[in-house]
Amino acid sequence: MRRFDWRWCAALLMALAVSACSSFGKPESPPTIFDIAPLDGQVRQVAVPMTDLEVLAPSWLASSAMQYRLEPVSRLERRFYSTSRWAGMPAEMLEVAFGRMLQTQPAPNGAGCRLRVQLDEFIQRFDTAATSSGLIEMRASLLAPRTDVIVAYRSFSVARPAPTADAAGGVVALRDGVHRLGNELGDWLVSLPAGPSDQGVIARCAH
Repeated sequence: MRRFDWRWCAALLMALAVSACSSFGKPESPPTIFDIAPLDGQVRQVAVPMTDLEVLAPSWLASSAMQYRLEPVSRLERRFYSTSRWAGMPAEMLEVAFGRMLQTQPAPNGAGCRLRVQLDEFIQRFDTAATSSGLIEMRASLLAPRTDVIVAYRSFSVARPAPTADAAGGVVALRDGVHRLGNELGDWLVSLPAGPSDQGVIARCAH
């Protein structure tokens, strides 16, 4: 049986807490605020007529806290950086990012589908003291005009390596993941059938 080495775990916990410990006895400094910044790359043209894009998230992701997980210590425990925060809730940032990356067709006569994204995970995951990644998991549903009938559905998951084992490294990894997911979301929408039959997604979204 593989023995678990607690030394790296202790080192990681100390590194993650050092900013909080160093401020003991001093006036509390404001947290560093991060966002995912404007994403580089071209806008993706999507032929699907759409009226709305919304990103939803569960309650544990409905805050600006920057979350991380120490996998070898406890996969069930979510931790938070004490001196770093997001500029907004992850769902808000993804909604803005995807809205900028995807250019859809106007919906005629009040029709048009709605794209609903359910964000399931948005976290920095540590595998060792020196290696971590940004993990994002989500589900996308294309809803028929004026109803909640699902026209198309797909789940997405991406993990991108962090360049450094700290909050700033997690930001880089998660930003990279958002960009990757935006491209995959665009690829999926472009690949949807466009025929005039009942199976044609574009036709259904236009009526």
